[in-house]
Amino acid sequence: MNIQVKTHSLDSLYESPNVRLLEENRARNQCLYELPLPFGSATVNRTCLRGGLEISAFEGVLTKQLPLRCQTMYPHLEFSYTLSGRGSWSGEGAPALELAPGVSTLVYMADHRVGAELGPDEHLSHLEVRFDLRHFEAMVTELRLTASGQFFSRQLAGNPQVAKLFEQLRDCAYIGALRQLYLEGKCYELLASHLAQFELAGMTGRARIGLSADDIRCLQRAREILTRSWRTPPGLLELARSVGINDYKLKRGFKELFGTTVFGYIRHLRMNEARRLLEAGKANVSQAAACVGYVNLSHFASAYRRTFGYNPSECQRRGQWLIATNR
Repeated sequence: MNIQVKTHSLDSLYESPNVRLLEENRARNQCLYELPLPFGSATVNRTCLRGGLEISAFEGVLTKQLPLRCQTMYPHLEFSYTLSGRGSWSGEGAPALELAPGVSTLVYMADHRVGAELGPDEHLSHLEVRFDLRHFEAMVTELRLTASGQFFSRQLAGNPQVAKLFEQLRDCAYIGALRQLYLEGKCYELLASHLAQFELAGMTGRARIGLSADDIRCLQRAREILTRSWRTPPGLLELARSVGINDYKLKRGFKELFGTTVFGYIRHLRMNEARRLLEAGKANVSQAAACVGYVNLSHFASAYRRTFGYNPSECQRRGQWLIATNR
């Protein structure tokens, strides 16, 4: 059974008579909806910030694989980030890309069809920032420099800055006008982070190598292996052999598909884990460094500072403050 949706604006999904409003929180500009699914259950928490800009947080569990088909009839820009759950999606005529934890995707489309396959039995937690670009003319001009045609997509995997921004969107505790100001700022930061990665990739002067559907599947398997084994990752040749691709295509293709190198992805995973330990108060700086494989504390601090823009000791102090204030 396919679910098919045609949207003419950000409101289209919620105007369906089958989508049920469960709760409204005016102080936070949020509405919680129940989505009608044939196999399982799902909700979406929608935060409207201004005309043409919203944040949607999806939570659900499927009992069977669910195919979705959506046609977007207006110029639409979307950033998504998956915290848990798996699946795949693709634009019409484009190779399938993965929906997986730690992967962020930028999608631009205008009068275009996309399809998705959501996997069963695993809790889906997925965030999206959506722009109706008819409200953002200057942004459309910028995107036309980046995208060609009616559809464009690019993924970033394990990027610590992007992961942190989505966490800040999810965990924002402000209310009223301050909440709206804070969330809007984070949405624009996400836009800048994604576009900066594209510009950086363009500055290398290398042409895109062109990836087949089989190449993409091999690279996705490589990313999954690294996600599981980042503490003791395989070497490039071993990784390439294990997924059935040569090491040249692994290095170039990984950067093209996920916006970072193989070693950059491993470093991102290590830095994300270090930040999690420090913020949760589960380790001090030296313990966090050891947990993510750094013997030299100054090397760890330098890598952390390059990744997040501040010292790990500042993150530790902030984590201690948050724990104290939440008691």
